[in-house]
Amino acid sequence: MNEIKISIIVPIYNVKKYIERCLNSIIKQNFTRFEVILVDDGSTDGSGEVADNYADKFDFIKVLHKRNAGLGFARNTGLKYANGEYVLFIDSDDYIEPNMLIDLYSSVKKANADVCYSDFFRDYGNIIVENNHLKGLEGVYSNKDIYSKIVPWLIGGSPCDKFDDILGWGVWKSLYKNEIIQKFDLKFHSEREMISEDIIFQLDFLKKTRKAVIIDKPYYHYCLRKESLSAHFSKDRLEKNAYLYHQELKRLKEMGILKQTKLRADRLLLAASRVNIMMAVSSQNCKDALKIINSYEMNKTYSSSLREYPIEKLPFRQRVFAYFLKRKYSLLTYLISIIYVKKSNW
Repeated sequence: MNEIKISIIVPIYNVKKYIERCLNSIIKQNFTRFEVILVDDGSTDGSGEVADNYADKFDFIKVLHKRNAGLGFARNTGLKYANGEYVLFIDSDDYIEPNMLIDLYSSVKKANADVCYSDFFRDYGNIIVENNHLKGLEGVYSNKDIYSKIVPWLIGGSPCDKFDDILGWGVWKSLYKNEIIQKFDLKFHSEREMISEDIIFQLDFLKKTRKAVIIDKPYYHYCLRKESLSAHFSKDRLEKNAYLYHQELKRLKEMGILKQTKLRADRLLLAASRVNIMMAVSSQNCKDALKIINSYEMNKTYSSSLREYPIEKLPFRQRVFAYFLKRKYSLLTYLISIIYVKKSNW
């Protein structure tokens, strides 16, 4: 009996240029006991038709067409139809290595774990860089380790850490036990409410988790395009990130670990402000970009987070940005953000 071990959920929205690369990487897996659920979220560029063509050719692929409601709700639709023992989420403009499924499934089963985390590649097209944030963390974590290690690593880096994030917020590089998702009716929030809604799903999942495994190898290609900084900018990112931050703190308090994780959440909020301001300076004129920077300087959530944060412990690049933002040196924040954008390593 070819029981389905992994349900792969792929939301699709206007990615005709990239979707074949994504689907071909799934088809070429060194693992066969999986299904693919493509959720066409109201595409208007022909992406849905490409998905239908693949479903006609491969019986393990099914396509669901729905009205546009955003990435989170598209994933929720896919979860309704997921029959696998574990669930993997893949974004349709990304792709995966041929051994991702077999390696993650083998690891999660060997450990009898509820979730398996792996690392990823930052793929700029002509340059592919290993993330390398999980080096030295490979292993099995259970019981107390979930709250003392996995959740803190998920939230972000400590002030002294080299990186802003460790495990990272994205759900797309991990296997999740479907039984937990279905039993507790876990769902994604809309990205129209908050930026990086993945973290809330992850925290809700980890509340119900007894064992996790980490693989420090990269399998997932997270594709970053030159136009990403300007194309993804919107003026409501400040409010959405602030809302996400408060939702994080609420869950961490419920878990009883807010005190141990608050500085990590603060660091990720600071990182979000840096990326958002970089987006602003790359897409807006100087006057408008300075207004946006000023809105971060005056916002209560961001200013209170920075007030007691040990900026002096941060790596140099993050320290400079945080200092300028905290001191409300708008022009200097603008200039340093331009430098960061030109270096393109955001």
